[in-house]
Amino acid sequence: MTAALVALVASAALAGAGCGGGDGGGSGDRLSAAEFRQAADAICAEYDQKIQDLGEPESLEDLTEFIGRAIPIIEEGFNKLDELQPPEELEADWDRAIEVNGENLELTKDLQAAAESGNEERVQEILAQAGQNEEETDRLARELGLQRCGEEGEA
Repeated sequence: MTAALVALVASAALAGAGCGGGDGGGSGDRLSAAEFRQAADAICAEYDQKIQDLGEPESLEDLTEFIGRAIPIIEEGFNKLDELQPPEELEADWDRAIEVNGENLELTKDLQAAAESGNEERVQEILAQAGQNEEETDRLARELGLQRCGEEGEA
């Protein structure tokens, strides 16, 4: 179960990093496809490392603290990526990916609550849903041409 938990949190970070918001801040200038891919992959690498640096929870009890430390990292990654402006031809996939990533962030928060209450059955349900979302965001990241962000099994 530990590897799956870390994978969920990492996928929330990476998926968010791989597929940030479509109409975020910045000057309104769209990036070229190459600039977008380079920037998104750099952010994925940075936030993947931050999640890995947290280590792995050893038990359900450790999970609450682990997720508590991971959520601000995930949210920071989302915010950085929300500032990216993908080229128009990539915007639809980018927007769908951010929608799914928002779901995974909420699932991560639900996972924390399930762990706090010791509800292992709910933890497993959340992990299953998050796994399905991760598959979709990995596919979208690859379709967007992202290297680091679309890697499968990244944790």
